[in-house]
Amino acid sequence: GTGKTAEIEFEKIYNLSVNNIPTARPVQRKDLPDLIYKDQFSKWNAIAKTCNQIQQTGQPILVGTTTVEKSEMLAQLLSEYNLSYQILNAKP
Repeated sequence: GTGKTAEIEFEKIYNLSVNNIPTARPVQRKDLPDLIYKDQFSKWNAIAKTCNQIQQTGQPILVGTTTVEKSEMLAQLLSEYNLSYQILNAKP
């Protein structure tokens, strides 16, 4: 869990131990290896292509970006694949 990742901090600063509590159900998440791209365009194009593949199965997709500009760029790429999408940006 999230406490385990900060175990050293909890021990040193707060003098607290961290215990691992197993989940009630088996973990369903698949931890895949990181993908490294040559440049930003290749990365975002791969994301749009993956969105296209997943959308064809009917599965909903949530993609987070770090900036408004990146979300708008991704929107353009998704438009090129003729995918419907909704953007939620916190711009004024």
